[in-house]
Amino acid sequence: MDLFSDEYEISDVDLVSVTLSDSLVKSVGRKRRSVLKPRNPVKKRAKNAQAENPIEKLRSHERFWLPDGNVIIELDDIHFRVHRSWLAQHSKRIAASLPSKGKDGGQFEQITLDFRGKLKAKDFETLLLLYDNPGNFRCAIEPLTLMSLIRAATSLDFDSDRVWLVKELEALWPSSLEEVTASLESRLDAPKVFALARMCNIDGLLKPAFYEMARMPGLGLDKLEESEQIGYADVLRLVRIREYLSDMWVQAAVREDPAFVCPNLHGAPSSNGEGTPTPSKQVDEEPVLGSITSASVANTCLLVTSRREAWARLVHDSGIFTQYRYDPLRGLTVLINMEWTNDWCKDCKEKRKLDWHTMQRIIWEKIDEYLREY
Repeated sequence: MDLFSDEYEISDVDLVSVTLSDSLVKSVGRKRRSVLKPRNPVKKRAKNAQAENPIEKLRSHERFWLPDGNVIIELDDIHFRVHRSWLAQHSKRIAASLPSKGKDGGQFEQITLDFRGKLKAKDFETLLLLYDNPGNFRCAIEPLTLMSLIRAATSLDFDSDRVWLVKELEALWPSSLEEVTASLESRLDAPKVFALARMCNIDGLLKPAFYEMARMPGLGLDKLEESEQIGYADVLRLVRIREYLSDMWVQAAVREDPAFVCPNLHGAPSSNGEGTPTPSKQVDEEPVLGSITSASVANTCLLVTSRREAWARLVHDSGIFTQYRYDPLRGLTVLINMEWTNDWCKDCKEKRKLDWHTMQRIIWEKIDEYLREY
């Protein structure tokens, strides 16, 4: 065919290909372009619109733009091109939403899926890295990486992956009282875990993360990104539980219970409100300080004034009371494990430890009630 016959229409794309092919034709092509007009302007505009397809202009992912991929996923202005069969294999929902291949199953067909607002590019990239090189994830996975994978698996309905990923994260966030109080370390990622649990409906993570947030300065809300913000109702819950935790800690640790009476004293049930026996019996019931130097020797507690001084020294002067102001579960664990002085007898020390264990269980169960409010 003659390149410049009346039957041939020159387009901009055609000119580019001609320009790259021959320097002689290039010169002629430029001259001819100046005098030739397209026979069908509408057709030319359609070609230009096709050439300016926004999919072609958006940035493709550097690693996960597979040459033989046939599904394009747009996330945060980044395009990923992956295999349709991979998506369909791991997600029944996506498999059902993909168009049928038709009679010609081998024909290459490019499909664009839009997950904007539900799935982030960094989370999808993390999931692709897991499948691309699973050996890198055989050891312990970092909590932030686990959360990223869970968000991606949840958004794409990769159910089998989601199950084991959630179990991995729950292992890092135990929900039993014994395991929560076993560690005294702060969990700074609690706000992110709580937001993830709400977003992906993981009930097992709510309680431990909720408690950790309640004890953090500012409830840990400054640790959240814009996409991780929690609801107003949860903020109200956090404020209320924080007040409750503080009240319970004050009740337990500000001072010795004023109603306390050493059970080893004769007539112990009778009390004058100061934690000592009634004056009529006090002379016979309290140890004589000149002859008995410790409660362990006398098998009874020492005077209330002596106990108050010991309490102030052990609980307040040590900084324990301030440190655990909003963390009574761990604060009570510290009190339980503390080496109490002989101002208290052995029986009273053991009874107080049992009372503190009971208080821990009450607090832990109360958190469930706050989570169910509103």
